[in-house]
Amino acid sequence: MAAAGVLSTIAAFALPAGLPYDEPAHWSNVLFFAEMRRLPVLGELGVEYEGQQTPLYYVLASLLTNVTEENLFMVRTFGAVGFVALTGLTAAIASYVSRNRPLVTIAATAFIAFNPMLAVMSGSVQNDTWALVWGFLAIVLALRPVRGPRWLQGLAVGLAASLAILTKVSMAPLLIGLVVGYLLRRRVVEPVVAVAVAAAATGWWFVRNLVLYGDFTGQVAVGLTGAEFESEPASPVTLAHRVITYLTLPVEYVRNAIAAPPWVEVAAVIVGAVLVIGLIVLAVREWRQYESWGVGVVCLVAAASVAAWLIQSLFGWPVAFRTAYAALPLFAIAAGTATRIVRRRPAGIGVLILTSAAQLAACGWVLVTLLSVDRSSMI
Repeated sequence: MAAAGVLSTIAAFALPAGLPYDEPAHWSNVLFFAEMRRLPVLGELGVEYEGQQTPLYYVLASLLTNVTEENLFMVRTFGAVGFVALTGLTAAIASYVSRNRPLVTIAATAFIAFNPMLAVMSGSVQNDTWALVWGFLAIVLALRPVRGPRWLQGLAVGLAASLAILTKVSMAPLLIGLVVGYLLRRRVVEPVVAVAVAAAATGWWFVRNLVLYGDFTGQVAVGLTGAEFESEPASPVTLAHRVITYLTLPVEYVRNAIAAPPWVEVAAVIVGAVLVIGLIVLAVREWRQYESWGVGVVCLVAAASVAAWLIQSLFGWPVAFRTAYAALPLFAIAAGTATRIVRRRPAGIGVLILTSAAQLAACGWVLVTLLSVDRSSMI
């Protein structure tokens, strides 16, 4: 958790203002909330395309902006705080799923904490990190037994999922995965309560969009802001490249302003290979040793999130793999499970060291290189 905080805070310093994709539009949203103290309407003067996003992140970030007189760095560090929380929640998920296997938990958590893409993303102005915090919290609450009536767990899960959706609407598939998991377990009270709570807490947003734009998400009105995005179906190879990139390096996230040298690409390939190996070991052998409910929840949430992203990508919608980041717990578990490819502790420690070294080396290159990027044209 300390490493996550340090890396993302360094990224907040190193990133030229406005370089990350969508940061100028997110920052514009933060300023709108700070100055106008109301929800933006797409098509209004000064409202960027991220005005379609649910408002929770911008409300909280705007409070920091007021305190610090529009300090971009302070809002960026809000994301760094979220990254620290995200790392801790990853440890909680991995520990439960692996039945308290320390090496699996450490490796899974390290994959998140040392991840260059997540560190840079969390060091910028964006709503992804805090949406993941609330989403991971919903998973933790669903996994952990609750003392008391079942509806209480449904209430807690529904509230956490609502916070995730109110931070970024693309987190909705996470709730779908949790609900399906409960139903497959023949549990009805928890999913009914969770869905009811989420509907009550977030329904107003979708009704508002329907009234204003004739569309539940507000996507059809993005063009009113003057923003234009490429829209064409992606090939399987392109999709696979996007997945591995958004799981390893932030090159695309910073508008390809930096280009990875061969050794950094090798480091990314090593991490990708570890994830693939971990997924195979999990599917073939280790899932029998893990907590069945935990594995099921993590897999269902990942399946729902990736499916939602894949459908949008295949229809040519311009969505980054970040919208499927609710699948990160599965990839973290895969990184942890890779340490059990040989059930001997020295071999597992070797896998952990290799993966962590590759990620930290890539992280160091990214952060140092970002300091050399031309900042003259940034916001």
